[in-house]
Amino acid sequence: MDDLLSELPTLVRLSQTASVSRTAKDLGVPRSTVSRRLARLESALGVVLAERTTRSFRLTPAGEMLVDGAAGLLAKFQTLRESVEASGGSVRGRLRIAAPPGLSGPFLGGFLRTFQDQFPEVEVEFVVMDRRPHLLDEGFDLVLATGPLEDMPWVRHRLGQSWYLAVASPSYLSARGTPTEVAHLQQHRLLGARLHGLAEHDWPRIDGRPLPISRRMVTNDLASLRGAAIEGLGIALLPVHLLIDDLHVGSLVPVLPEVIGKPLDIFGLYAHERRTSPLIRALLDSVDAFAKAQAAPSFPR
Repeated sequence: MDDLLSELPTLVRLSQTASVSRTAKDLGVPRSTVSRRLARLESALGVVLAERTTRSFRLTPAGEMLVDGAAGLLAKFQTLRESVEASGGSVRGRLRIAAPPGLSGPFLGGFLRTFQDQFPEVEVEFVVMDRRPHLLDEGFDLVLATGPLEDMPWVRHRLGQSWYLAVASPSYLSARGTPTEVAHLQQHRLLGARLHGLAEHDWPRIDGRPLPISRRMVTNDLASLRGAAIEGLGIALLPVHLLIDDLHVGSLVPVLPEVIGKPLDIFGLYAHERRTSPLIRALLDSVDAFAKAQAAPSFPR
């Protein structure tokens, strides 16, 4: 039993990387240590858990069965450990958070500063990914996501709501004219994002009707889209949480905000095995408090 419990994290990591070398690098140990740990597991169970050569690594059905149960077991143990440690009066440990591109925004630094001032013994790893990872299999404690969400086995916590807003630089609008009705957009360069459930050839209206557009630029990199709008390349549709500083200083201004827009619900997803984690609870409570404390940018709706 001791061999099983101590070597399970290595097997789970091997299942994620499919590489002894990569696993050794991630765990900070020699390749030989990873191989020995796997061999001890196989010896303890009396079965072959992986088929490996110099060029490939693949779990056997027995290995897959063990990993499937191990990820949840390790998550439960991690939660138990954090709870015991927190009973001593301090929340400490490491949180791995995944988020899609463009979901953090300029408030992330401010939030992390506030959070780590309050919980100095918590280390945060923030990973931006263009796909939604599997929480247990890939070792994430929390995944940020936008709704609506498909049916998933994870616990979901609504963190707040942002808003899609059409914006442009004052210099662009000064040169091309500020649209005062939807029809005027036909004379403008429109910049779009292929992210967060936006339609390929439509912009959302507040009344729910799609607004067909012809876009001059499309990207899945919201930072590039924001930069293009600031440089005066055209009118861009972006989430407000990326625009807080720009709207405040006036480098970008709203365009037809009473017509164009769409709410963007933001959720934190975590595994049921982690629902009593004091680290996750501390993070979610801090996000809720931080979001309420932020002043919303003022623009007409």
